[in-house]
Amino acid sequence: MRFKDKVALVTGGSSGIGAEVCARFAEEGAQVAVVSGSSVERAAAVVERCGNGARGFACDVSDVAQIDTLVADVMDAFGRIDVLVNGAGVFYPTRIGETDEEMYDRMADINLKGCFFMCNAVAPHMIAAGSGKIVNLGSGAGVAGRSNYIVYSAVKAGVINMTRSFAAALAPHNINVNCLAPGNTATPMNENVRTEPEYAEIYETIKQKTLSTRPFADAYEMAGGVLFLCSQDASAAHGALLLMDEGLSAGY
Repeated sequence: MRFKDKVALVTGGSSGIGAEVCARFAEEGAQVAVVSGSSVERAAAVVERCGNGARGFACDVSDVAQIDTLVADVMDAFGRIDVLVNGAGVFYPTRIGETDEEMYDRMADINLKGCFFMCNAVAPHMIAAGSGKIVNLGSGAGVAGRSNYIVYSAVKAGVINMTRSFAAALAPHNINVNCLAPGNTATPMNENVRTEPEYAEIYETIKQKTLSTRPFADAYEMAGGVLFLCSQDASAAHGALLLMDEGLSAGY
């Protein structure tokens, strides 16, 4: 019960790693604001799974006005935000000659802009409270190039370094800002890569380059990394990057 009486706001909480993060926070005593990108109804199953006073919210994090409304609504509902996990994101190929401006903008707006403005909106409440924990989800793709996912790799690298900058600004206020960088993790977001013939070559490349025996890790384990970074065990971590990618970036 490391998070008893704490309130955790989790974007991207309706599926994948975010859903496991919500469930594990609830298991350890937190009240959870489960945020879906499209509708409150999409968050309902995770809210039910969490129990313990969890509530669902909807927010398109590419829209700053919606972010401001979300944070105000969560503060009204719970009275505080002790933990922020920026898990909202999109993932799709952005290859040379096949990527248009709309694809680029959507990738950057949700994965990078949304992360910045969520931190920007929540941090003042944490400063006023005198403490807080923020974990941004980067990616193994943010520490090494990915020829098929050029923009995704770039924006996740941005998230990693932006985490360090937020840490520099907020550490004096007793607020820990850190980054979890998952590697390939089995979630609905990458089901196409794992199952569709069109992506067979990419899947085989992942399999060959992964040092462990698993080309795709489990989302439950990634959630464990997030909870560690939000716990007292990580109280000395400010701007840290926890890379959990089955050894992919360590090999060649």
